[in-house]
This record gives sequence, structure tokens and C-alpha cells, in this order.
Amino acid sequence: MRQTISYLLLITCLLFTFSCTTQFVQKSYEIENVSVSEEVGTMDSTIVELYTPYKNILEKDMNRVLAISENELVKDKPESLLTNFLADLLLEQGAVVANSQQLNLKPAVSFFNYGGIRSALPKGEITVGNIFELMPFENELVLLELKGDKMQAFLDYIADHGGGSVGGVQMVIAGDKATEVKIGGEEINADKSYWLVTNDYVAAGGDGLEMLAENEQFVNTGEKIRDVIIDYLEELADNNQQVNPKLDGRIR
Repeated sequence: MRQTISYLLLITCLLFTFSCTTQFVQKSYEIENVSVSEEVGTMDSTIVELYTPYKNILEKDMNRVLAISENELVKDKPESLLTNFLADLLLEQGAVVANSQQLNLKPAVSFFNYGGIRSALPKGEITVGNIFELMPFENELVLLELKGDKMQAFLDYIADHGGGSVGGVQMVIAGDKATEVKIGGEEINADKSYWLVTNDYVAAGGDGLEMLAENEQFVNTGEKIRDVIIDYLEELADNNQQVNPKLDGRIR
């Protein structure tokens, strides 16, 4: 995965280097055809020769199968197979990352911003390319500590937008508010603090989530969420498991 990014950077550098090469074009102030040096064609061929091996490697990696899904996963509200799958994945992997970095915390709630989910996942083979289409952004996994009132405000945001991709939560949408909220099976407590795992974009208040910027603690793990998804799918396959999320009424 990280090797794929390195190939992309290398290709970009090669193209940039050649694009900066001085080219001389013969011209006059008279109206006539302009002749272009034959070196341009040679340069194009050189670029193709240089990037073709990396292009082939990239294509091979993008077509690499990560796991098998029993159903097509499409996002929808208030909940869906895709939003539940991503939220539960993030909640589980957020705990794994926190443990690996010895952060002495465990996220209670997870959140994928709905607009950041850019495609469906197919039934059958899920490839690296599918994950790049799903998550084309370089967002990083972050952990936020929120007081109960800020968590309630965050869930009210989810309710006001008709639902979304949240894990660890059960709630009922009543008007534009989140009611009957339970976190980890217990009623939300305004005086308690909760850890939320999400991405760095919304953690900074993106998508109108200003309340997330008003956190008690902020931890950027440095882990790309796309890599976390890929690692999770590879682990499923290694354990001979398939992708098979369920609708569970977490948002009603």
C-alpha cells in the first residue's frame, strides 16, 4: 500500500523533471509555419519508457484482490450496509491503532463523514482500486476526547442530516435531534467524556462539525484511513472471512 504511494510520487517527479527541460523552437516574425525540434518526440518516448514499468506495477497493485463481499455495499441513510461497515471497521481499527501506539485509550464512537464516502463497494472481489475510489482523500485517523454535551451536539448533527456512518451508538431521530442515545449500550452522560475516532478533516471542524474542534484532547495517529481499510480487508481474507455487514437499527 505504502509502496503504491511511492510509485505515484516517483512518476510525478519524473514527469515534472522532463516538463522543465528547455525546449528551443525556431520561429520568425513573418507569418509562416513554426517548426518544432524533433527532440520533443524523443523526450516523450523517454518519459514513456521511464514510467511504463511503474505504471504496470501500479495497475497490478490496483487490481489486487483484498477480500470478498457477500453483497454490494451502497451508502444510504439513516443507516446502510456500507456506512455500518465503515463505521464498525473504524471503531475496531481505531482501538487497534491506539493500542499499538500505547495511547491508553479506547474509542467509544466512530464516524465517517457521509460526503467523504465516494463510491460503493462491489459484490464479490474488492480490490485496492475499489478502496481508492471509495476513499480518494489522504485523510488520517485521529482520536478526539469529547465531553458528553459535545458528543450530544455531534449526534444531533447526525440526526439533523438524516443519519450517517456512526459506530458504537444507538439513537432515534426525533425531528432534528438525536434522542434515546446509547453509547456502548449505556445512556449518554453529559458529564462523562468519550473518545471518538474519525478523520482529520472533520476533526478540524470540516463539514460544519465545529463542535468536534472543541475537544478535550486530540491525537493524530498518522495512519491513513485508506491504509487502515486495506489492512482490515487483508486481515479478513487471511482469516478466511468475507465482508458481510448487517443493518442493526443503530439509527432509527
